[in-house]
Amino acid sequence: MSYRKIIIAGENNVCSSFMAEVILRGLLKKKGVTEIDVVSRGLVVLFSEPVAPNAAKLLIERGYQIEDFRSAQLTEEDMDQADLVLALTDELADRIHQDYSSQTACMSLGTFLDVDASIPDVSEGTPEVYLDCFTAIEQLMEAVADRVIGELTL
Repeated sequence: MSYRKIIIAGENNVCSSFMAEVILRGLLKKKGVTEIDVVSRGLVVLFSEPVAPNAAKLLIERGYQIEDFRSAQLTEEDMDQADLVLALTDELADRIHQDYSSQTACMSLGTFLDVDASIPDVSEGTPEVYLDCFTAIEQLMEAVADRVIGELTL
């Protein structure tokens, strides 16, 4: 399969989906893949917000490059322009299938990777919880990058 644009979809696009976007983009770049656009979107974005400060801090500390970021709502136009939409959970993937008419491939991370893709909830806001979330997302994005690169070479 050829990928030009991958969307990571989360609930509100201020933490987990943003971290997944930055990590996947960084991993692909590190592996020499620069022609794939990776973005993140949320399913419930009432107004654009900046990323969670603890998420940004962790990414920077781990050597990932972040740009000015504000949350964005997933739209039909996004769906139509993407080659793949990866929802962080099965429930989010189901909601996307119900709410959007696009024929773009959309699946949960767990389905795409054929693993249990549970990502810790950061609602507690402690540094330890953010680190657990980051670690889980980084491992999942490493697997996504490997699969995407493997499919590009077929």
